[in-house]
Amino acid sequence: MPGRIILKGAADAAGKAVTLAITILAARTLGSDAFGVMALAMTTGWLLGVATDAGMSMYLARETAKLRGGSRTLVAEVMGLRTATAYTAAAIAALFSSQFVPPEWRLPFTLLVLAQLTGAVLETLSHFFRGLERSEIESALHFSQRALTLVLAMAVLWWWPRLDLLGGALLAPPLVALLVGGAIAWRLLGRPDFSTGTQNLEGCLTPSVFLRDVLPLGAGVLLSALYFRIDLYFVEQWHGLEQVGAYNAVFRLIEAMRLLPAAVMAVTFPLLVQTTDRRLVQRLGGWLAAGGAVLAAIAAAGSAWIVTTIYGAPYAYAAPAFAVLSLALPLFFLNYALTHQVIGWDGQRAYLRIAALALVANVAANLALVPSQGMTGAAIATVITELVVTFGCLKALWSHVKASAFAQRASADSPQPALSGSDRFGAA
Repeated sequence: MPGRIILKGAADAAGKAVTLAITILAARTLGSDAFGVMALAMTTGWLLGVATDAGMSMYLARETAKLRGGSRTLVAEVMGLRTATAYTAAAIAALFSSQFVPPEWRLPFTLLVLAQLTGAVLETLSHFFRGLERSEIESALHFSQRALTLVLAMAVLWWWPRLDLLGGALLAPPLVALLVGGAIAWRLLGRPDFSTGTQNLEGCLTPSVFLRDVLPLGAGVLLSALYFRIDLYFVEQWHGLEQVGAYNAVFRLIEAMRLLPAAVMAVTFPLLVQTTDRRLVQRLGGWLAAGGAVLAAIAAAGSAWIVTTIYGAPYAYAAPAFAVLSLALPLFFLNYALTHQVIGWDGQRAYLRIAALALVANVAANLALVPSQGMTGAAIATVITELVVTFGCLKALWSHVKASAFAQRASADSPQPALSGSDRFGAA
């Protein structure tokens, strides 16, 4: 287990380092408008990737962990639907790109959105390997893909600093990785030791299963993605593309620090699915929150030096926003554990309610703070939103534990069936 966490953490660290390196070089070589278009395109593609996922990634990981083996039927159905939704969204984004950017930026905007959507489809396939507890395969694919991305993007930005060529450089590696990963998954599923899972049709993505288990989860993930990055659009609305680029740049630094909880959850999620009490999530959440607090103290204290050293003096005005965002790190880290436990215990409806409440809080805070305080106001809104998520998850998990204890007592006293996992969350 520790070895897989270290491997996954190293792969994620390399991936974040690649994204950060590309962002830094783009900030230094592209014009401010081009860098702002890049930020909008990548955020739009990421949001579309979450929207078109519709909960399929987490569902695939969770059901694979429950089966303790693979199902060709399940993987084929999930990946087929996932690919169709992603590239339909890409076509729609291309058609309406003029609504986001001026005409001269339509092609690079579309290529960057397509690159993000392809990466999102690859992420869904990676969740299959997580469910199998084979995160080393995911890590190898991720590292190889990001290494190729770095080589291509750095070459483009160094010799031909054009946004359309950069979009092509970011698109090719995830396409290749998706083909390779698909071949590996299919070969694994054909092995004799996967025969029981292959024949198990319980996890098939039927319409009723999709509506009951997948869609609520997908809606919750989409709402969480919106409250996570919708502030970029508020900043653009009131303060223009230049501040969008600067805010996105410092947010990338926060994302780089979030690789630790992401790696831990990628490896431990199957255990959270299978556990029946809160001890594991309490232990994981405590350690993650402590790690986030240490990073927050360092980042907040050295915000001005960190931002100017990495991006240069022209981005010094973004340091206060970075300092405020740093304060959210303990909450970010803790909420990784809490939300994964809610989802692992079939709490997709509870997660949807939490995400909806958080989105309302985020929009209200952005509307109140961004017009007057710009990107710093957006950062404050992020901290407020993460507090809402923390309290919502704690309430949901507490309700689940109480309902489970009640169901166990009831089943001991009478032959009536106990509540299902999702029912035990009640109206939390």
